Amino acid sequence: MKTRLSTLMLIPKILIGLMLVTLPAMAKLPGAGESILELWKNEFSNLTVSPSGKYISAILRRDDRNTLVIMDRATGAPIPGKSVKYDKRDRMEVMGGQWIKDEIFAYNTYIDDGERRPGYSGDIFLLHMNKEVNERVWHWTGNYEKRVSKSGNLIQGGLNVLSTLPDDENNILVSNYPYKRRDGGVRPFIYKMNISTLNFNKVKVGPARGAQIMSNRNGSTLVGVAPTPEMGSIFYSYNIGDDKWSDMVVDLPRKFSPRKVSNDGTVVYGLTQLEKGLNASQSLVKVTLGSGEYEVIHDFGFVSQISISYTKAGGHPEYATWVDDEPQIKVFKKTRTAQVVAGFAKGFPGYNVSLRDSDDAGENIGIHVGSPGIRGEYYLWEKDTGTARYLFSEQETIDQLGLNSYESIKYTTSDGVKLQGWLLMPRSGKPKALINYIHGGPHGPYIPYGYDYRMQVLAEMGYAVFAPNFRGSGGYGNNLERSGYLKWGTRMLDDMREGAEFVQANHNVGDKVYTIGGSYGGYSSAQNVVRHNDFYDCSVIMAGFFEFDELRNTWDGRGGFGTKDYTDTAMGTNSDSLRAMSPIHNLDKVKVPLLVIHGKSDVRTPLAGAKKYVKALKKTDIDFKHHFYAKEGHGLYFDDNMLDQQEKIQRFLNKCDARTPLNIASR
Repeated sequence: MKTRLSTLMLIPKILIGLMLVTLPAMAKLPGAGESILELWKNEFSNLTVSPSGKYISAILRRDDRNTLVIMDRATGAPIPGKSVKYDKRDRMEVMGGQWIKDEIFAYNTYIDDGERRPGYSGDIFLLHMNKEVNERVWHWTGNYEKRVSKSGNLIQGGLNVLSTLPDDENNILVSNYPYKRRDGGVRPFIYKMNISTLNFNKVKVGPARGAQIMSNRNGSTLVGVAPTPEMGSIFYSYNIGDDKWSDMVVDLPRKFSPRKVSNDGTVVYGLTQLEKGLNASQSLVKVTLGSGEYEVIHDFGFVSQISISYTKAGGHPEYATWVDDEPQIKVFKKTRTAQVVAGFAKGFPGYNVSLRDSDDAGENIGIHVGSPGIRGEYYLWEKDTGTARYLFSEQETIDQLGLNSYESIKYTTSDGVKLQGWLLMPRSGKPKALINYIHGGPHGPYIPYGYDYRMQVLAEMGYAVFAPNFRGSGGYGNNLERSGYLKWGTRMLDDMREGAEFVQANHNVGDKVYTIGGSYGGYSSAQNVVRHNDFYDCSVIMAGFFEFDELRNTWDGRGGFGTKDYTDTAMGTNSDSLRAMSPIHNLDKVKVPLLVIHGKSDVRTPLAGAKKYVKALKKTDIDFKHHFYAKEGHGLYFDDNMLDQQEKIQRFLNKCDARTPLNIASR
């Protein structure tokens, strides 16, 4: 019998009969073996609900292949002939998708040649429920505006769905980014795409190069957000029938991140910070189109993972969720959807509860429940029965393990900035050491309150794992993110150390501290043992870079639209500072063992930099090991390599465990 997170019964507006079921304890996972791989595999994902509530869909993964399954919502039975699975010889695989009409599901595909991590192809397929049609309607090579006659302009490039145009049964609204410039910096085109003829009718050309487009529900109002060289934004608005785009006034003191255009096209909702400080609160604001005046809807505080749901009827906020020490929720409008989500949140304290999809009437609502120790389960609340029924787990093996959740760690740095991170303790026994687990990016990404397989694997190996959201991290607002600019190898690393010191002072995590990370986290783990060579006892460097000039000249983003603006602003241009922050030029300061792991096909932090670093290490007396994986890119993907990497990391850490702690007297 399948064990659930809960037995859950709902009646309209009231949550009743809710009881958490204790997950059965299982034997501690060994340091190697297939059980470790189970910590990162998914079985189910991408729950959707059709506009009428007649169908639901999900992605099922079996035998390392994805299958799109369309089910009858009422019975849960698969619809005959409506499952989509591509064979390996097809060299592609199903991704997620969305319902664009009640009887039409649009899905995307990966390129999957078995030789490297699958990559997004840009292809769009339409799967019809009421006829035997599953057709590719978009490929990057493009279509003519008039498909059958091959007349009109040839439209090539990426295609995004802006609106499903629920009041127009024949068309959807899309944006197209043509492949007209090698740097990708083009003005987008907005079209109505006929889903029967696949003809395109041009609505408008975008307002500026690189502009991202948003639309209200019926496609009558568009908002464009274009980047500036200073890493800011310029806003534009357009109403169907106008001659041109209008400059959109945003009368806010700080950066505005638009999220939603109201259905009537009069206001735009988004997030901003009204104060200058690094710990300034994030606020949900309503900006009136035309005047630029704003109104604060809610002040969240210095928190992360802010998610806002909007009513389908008006496009106005109905509720918001966010994470402080644990997940929180605020209801703005007592819609059925908001009350169902709030009911789940009340019944699952400490869990992330998120709306995945619902029908247009809000009568069939798909919910996901998860936490740092639970990969997650999907439920469907149905108005007809007033109950929520369990559908499936993302990965039931993980959900049954009884893994630990996170503890919120809030600390103040030596220069007065308040930061938050997450501490994950092993399930049993005293930790062997504390691992400072560093996220990639560095700007934009952050460690959320949610399942992280690398952290859980390290905890299963017996380590306490601390994941700091240092300055420069995303999630907590633009002020904190931009404060990391020019400080990749300096203050950001100090934040990491000071967080680990706080954890050591307040938790029983052992005397040793290791630094582990990938991408920017790999770089920082290499630079951590340079800048803080009196603190860390060993370092694991995955997919890192080791010299700023090397990275600038070789990574796959070079030459892209706005890339130089970003690297100049975020990394800096001072050659002396960049050299001082480059680990390869400071190996004389390294005192501890290193493990270097890299994919040979990595184009984000190319292998050449890692090979150069290893060559330099060989000329020193530093104790190090390295391994380069064939056919792997930026981070490992294939099961055998993932397992081999974990085994290598564990063997390396076991040797670190046996070493005398570095400067233990000073701790």
